[in-house]
Amino acid sequence: MTAVESIAMTCDDEPKLVVNNSVTPALIEKLEYALLHDPQVDCPLKHTFAPGVYLREITMPAGTFIIGHEHKTEHANVVLSGHARVLMDGIVHDIIAPCMFISQPGVRKVLYILEECRWMTVHPTHTTDLEQLEAELIIKSESFMLHESEKQKLLGGAP
Repeated sequence: MTAVESIAMTCDDEPKLVVNNSVTPALIEKLEYALLHDPQVDCPLKHTFAPGVYLREITMPAGTFIIGHEHKTEHANVVLSGHARVLMDGIVHDIIAPCMFISQPGVRKVLYILEECRWMTVHPTHTTDLEQLEAELIIKSESFMLHESEKQKLLGGAP
C-alpha cells in the first residue's frame, strides 16, 4: 500500500492528497532528525508586534524541506508569496499565495518549498519577549532539542 490513499477536493476546489496513517508523529520526528544532520538553509525571520498580537514572518527558499514545531495554540497563517506542498494532519495541501487559513493546536507542518515562500503566522498574545513567546506558542521535538544540545557541545557551550 502506498502512502497516498486518495485525492480529495477542499471547499475552494484546491486538490489535496490524503495520506494514510503511515505518516505518524514518530515518522515526522525521524525525518526531522535526519534532516537536521544535513546542512541547514538560512530562513530569515521578521518579528512584528502590535497591541495584543505577534506576527512572525519567515522567508523559505525554493527547493527546501521545512519541518515546523508543533504549535500549542490556534493561530492564523498568511502565505504572502510563493508555493509550497504542506503536510498537515495527514493531508498534503498545495498552498499557493496569496492564501490564509487557521491552524489548530497540535498541528505540525512539513513543507516542501516549490517557489520561494514568505509565510506569516499571527498569534494573539501580549508577550513581546521572543524566548517567552517560544515557550508560550510551540513545543520543540526531542529530535530538535537533541540536535540543539549536540550543536552547543560542538561549539563549546553549555547544553
